[in-house]
Amino acid sequence: MSSQYQKAVPQKEKSKGPNNPNSYLKYSQLGIQLFLTIGVCAWLGFKMDESWNNGKPLFIILMILVGTTGAIYMLYKSLPKD
Repeated sequence: MSSQYQKAVPQKEKSKGPNNPNSYLKYSQLGIQLFLTIGVCAWLGFKMDESWNNGKPLFIILMILVGTTGAIYMLYKSLPKD
């Protein structure tokens, strides 16, 4: 009897087009995530340079590269496999 009830009640269809607000939120979140990941790593590199390297930009460059690599990897993992 429950299968008859499911057939009688129409289900809402999920919109998968470009006007879907969830896709806008997903991709705006990705941009924020990229910015924050690289920014936090750059700040950590700056603080490491201040305390350990007498102002030479070794750690900031290294941490920006690590942050960029990590952000691109997270971006790659979150995109659909179409």
